[in-house]
Amino acid sequence: MKKRIFFDKYGEMRFISHLDMLRFADRLLKKAHIPMKYSQGFHPRPKISLGNPVSLGTEAFNEIMDIELSEMMTNEEVMEKMNSAAVPGFRVNKVEDIVDKKSIVDTYTNAVFEITGDKKNIDILEELFNREEIIERKEKNGKISERNLGERVKAFSRVENTINLELVNTSPNSFLILAGVDVKDVHIVKKGYKN
Repeated sequence: MKKRIFFDKYGEMRFISHLDMLRFADRLLKKAHIPMKYSQGFHPRPKISLGNPVSLGTEAFNEIMDIELSEMMTNEEVMEKMNSAAVPGFRVNKVEDIVDKKSIVDTYTNAVFEITGDKKNIDILEELFNREEIIERKEKNGKISERNLGERVKAFSRVENTINLELVNTSPNSFLILAGVDVKDVHIVKKGYKN
């Protein structure tokens, strides 16, 4: 029995890495007494999967986690048990049954972000997002590769010192690097997905 869990990760929890999030989920599910299905082999692991990694320090709302249960449970029971642990900075908003075999990454490609900062940094980012092409160059083993990150920007708008973005399978951090804006000088919130 597969469940899709929509959760918020905020406050101090935003400093938990992608791998640590998997470990945290494992411990939380055990603490909540949710009967998990495990993989086979020498090191059985609970069947938990997350979407694309969220950059360290980014608050994320309506993030997604898929789990596989070994026993029947209602969506309400799963949500109530996970929230009963009362972990600061973590909250489950919704639980759904998974009816198809598509992964989170295949189903949810477009993420919505909000970047807030001082006027100077937001001006620099706005200029970048207004370009016809946003070319990222990387060098590996003496070879230079290029890709147009502009193709991954589905929507962009600015309200005062906040930029709202819809990105396809891309972190806003890639754009911050190109713009020369330090991630510590802005506040990034992942607001969820469009599918």
